[in-house]
Amino acid sequence: MIYDTAHFQEMSRRDHALRQQLREAGISHYLACGADSLYYLAGLSFEPLERPFFLLLEVDSGRRHLLVPQLEYAHLQSAWGVEWPDIHSYREYPAPKGQDWQTKLQPLLPADFAFDPSASWQLAAVLQELGGRACAALERVRLVKSDWEIARLERAAAYAAQGVNRLLARAYDGMSVAEGYALGSRLLRGIIQHEHHFDPLCTKVLLAPWPAPLSAQPHAIPRLTQKLEGGPHVVICVVRLDGYTAECERTFFTRPPTQESQERFTLMCRARSLAESLLRPGTPCAVIDQAVNRFLSEQGFADWRIRLHRTGHGLGLSNHEGPWLAEGSDDVLQAGMAVSIEPGLYIEKEGGYRHSDTYVITAGGARCLTLDAATSLKALTLHAPRPLSRAQGYFVRKAVSA
Repeated sequence: MIYDTAHFQEMSRRDHALRQQLREAGISHYLACGADSLYYLAGLSFEPLERPFFLLLEVDSGRRHLLVPQLEYAHLQSAWGVEWPDIHSYREYPAPKGQDWQTKLQPLLPADFAFDPSASWQLAAVLQELGGRACAALERVRLVKSDWEIARLERAAAYAAQGVNRLLARAYDGMSVAEGYALGSRLLRGIIQHEHHFDPLCTKVLLAPWPAPLSAQPHAIPRLTQKLEGGPHVVICVVRLDGYTAECERTFFTRPPTQESQERFTLMCRARSLAESLLRPGTPCAVIDQAVNRFLSEQGFADWRIRLHRTGHGLGLSNHEGPWLAEGSDDVLQAGMAVSIEPGLYIEKEGGYRHSDTYVITAGGARCLTLDAATSLKALTLHAPRPLSRAQGYFVRKAVSA
């Protein structure tokens, strides 16, 4: 990777912030081993599969050691902040005894070190045997985004809102889920065409409609042959662009909603507005979730099995990371944090009601990055017959059935 001045300064900022956190915790060596951690600290994109990767940071000197599979050795020499003599490798997994990653890693480690808590439990068990202990310092550094990071979140968020609007512009009563996924492929092709530094390992698009009544199960996977009939449906668009993730989701109808559906849609929007009004530096995340839960309980939705999940979560390298907008959270909002707001209602055999937007916390409150997506019931009730969409959808459905 080639670093321009702004990117180089950003990587230096991260290194300084992490080392400061580690010094305050009395830690002299830190071992990063998660894919997101190495991307954040060294600009490396890779698929770890069964081959672990390690970045060892000496806190006082700033020196870094990188241990990677020999297969990856040549192209990972672009790692930020690592001198070529400090890049080490091990033989293909599973390696002969004495040439495996455990043997190669041990001489690099001091008797006492901290490691990335994103390590798998198998890896963590080995690191603990070697004298390591999990430390959340890097997670704390990642909570607050720099202007450089926010600019990348804004780009991802613009595509996420664009994806939602594209699907809504094409949706019709009877549309198949497969047609929604096809629009996601087109959105990804557009990203490839317009982004100068496209990284296929760190760029992904999920765009699909969750048709009623499956929309009441937000983490179920809709079948390609399922169709939009009535509503409430939920369109989900999650975009990860060069490592940074934003999301946008909307509840919509392909037939005029009943009075009861209109009331639930309006209630969900009121809960969302309440949460948004509390987004400001210094607000405990638990307070936001408590306020939303109290409001919905007062409106007759006290059963958490109808609401299913927290009010929101952090966004960054992952689409689920801290801070957590949940009653059990200890997180407190700070300027520079990025979060989703997505309180929902999920009615069995009917469907789900949920909008989700990506926000950045500012000095004076919060700024919505997915503001371009429609939000009103009128805009999200689709009446147009859309003969062109139906004709194109015919060929998508034929391809799926074939």
